[in-house]
Amino acid sequence: MNHSIWQVFKSGQEYAAIWPHHAVVAAMTETRVVPGVKFAAKWMPAAAVINLWVQYQWLGSAFLPQAMVSSLFLLSVPVQGWYWLGRRALSQLDPRLKHWYLELAQKLQVQPRAKPIRMDLARLLNKALRELPPDEH
Repeated sequence: MNHSIWQVFKSGQEYAAIWPHHAVVAAMTETRVVPGVKFAAKWMPAAAVINLWVQYQWLGSAFLPQAMVSSLFLLSVPVQGWYWLGRRALSQLDPRLKHWYLELAQKLQVQPRAKPIRMDLARLLNKALRELPPDEH
């Protein structure tokens, strides 16, 4: 399934926004990546500007190209995170997660998708956490 790079970035941002912060998903990779990407999106622009300014002040204009490249790298960190999350969100569920998705869909009485992706699981998890009692997640 080919998606444009803009769809992947948009999906990554949406996935980060809807990923549940709950003990049920604590062992999943997204639970560690999403807060990191949100932190990077918030603080890396300031870090890039400070990095550029400090290097320019201490090293002078002779090292301006290196300072700009390192600042551009800092600016790219959240973009890399959104891309990774977007690719992850648009990937198909493995059999174990698909079974969990189908089980939750049955408990919520929701029509499951034939080929669910991780974004579908995140949406269904949010709904399950809101509507189901804690022992049925």
